[in-house]
Amino acid sequence: MQAAAALTHLIEPLVANFRARKPLRTGSLIVTLFGDCIAPRGGEVWLGSLISALAPLGISHRPVRTAVFRLVQDGVLLNQQVGRRSYYSLTGAGRRNFTEATSRIYAPLDENWDGQWTLLLLNQLQADEKVQLRKDLAWLGFGSFGTDLLAHPRADTALTNTHLEAHPFGRRVIQMQGANAATGRPQQMLELVRQAWDLSALEHSYAEFLKLFQPVEKALRGVPLQDADAFYLRTFLIHEYRKVLLRDPALPAALLPDGWNGTRAYALTRSLYQLTAAPSERFVDHSFRNHAGSLPAADTLFSRRFGGL
Repeated sequence: MQAAAALTHLIEPLVANFRARKPLRTGSLIVTLFGDCIAPRGGEVWLGSLISALAPLGISHRPVRTAVFRLVQDGVLLNQQVGRRSYYSLTGAGRRNFTEATSRIYAPLDENWDGQWTLLLLNQLQADEKVQLRKDLAWLGFGSFGTDLLAHPRADTALTNTHLEAHPFGRRVIQMQGANAATGRPQQMLELVRQAWDLSALEHSYAEFLKLFQPVEKALRGVPLQDADAFYLRTFLIHEYRKVLLRDPALPAALLPDGWNGTRAYALTRSLYQLTAAPSERFVDHSFRNHAGSLPAADTLFSRRFGGL
């Protein structure tokens, strides 16, 4: 097992922030590690690597073992035993979920919008079915505009169709495309958007994210970044960013309040990720193992994260 990495004061506020949350969400942090650095590098890792990587954060081997066991029980990870060593990889369902989440987390910011909306009519569903579908499609960013209508501007049509086809009653949903006839930012439309999505809570979450990572960005100016610091900074960056972003409906700028914190959070995340990518990948090279030894190089999609590293 590799020796635990030594961390500098740069990472201390991020570690303290993580450990202050009770109960400690070790499993959630492992999910972040898999999606951010293990999935693009073959998707398999030795349990000992995970234990060593989390040890500097004050997480002992016991909660790590418990967390991966639960992820196996939940169908996210597969366990393979080779001799006395345990190796973990994503299940097919886990990989599909990670692929969908990855496409949202690392996508370049798109300010363009053609005014089109995807509309889902639910009038052929029972009341309990509507409740379930609203809950399931909220992950894709759809907002509720009354009891029989879900809508989203510039929705991913292919992903929406995939979810509807897989849903028990998705085939009874009528899907349409429409456009707002008014130009500019009509006040009535902005008010409807605020009713359909809780943007104030999301704005607050982005503000907390900025408060946590802006001092780190400031402290990094002109300071060489150690490989271990880069890895843990990148891990906490994506861990905190994805928790907010995956609740974000990804509305176009024309439908958002002026000075939207989500835009600033994206810019900060992109800047820090580009800064930490190379040194953190060196840390992964030296610190993580799979059944064959060192992890393979990251796939080609990795270099395209946030519009290009």
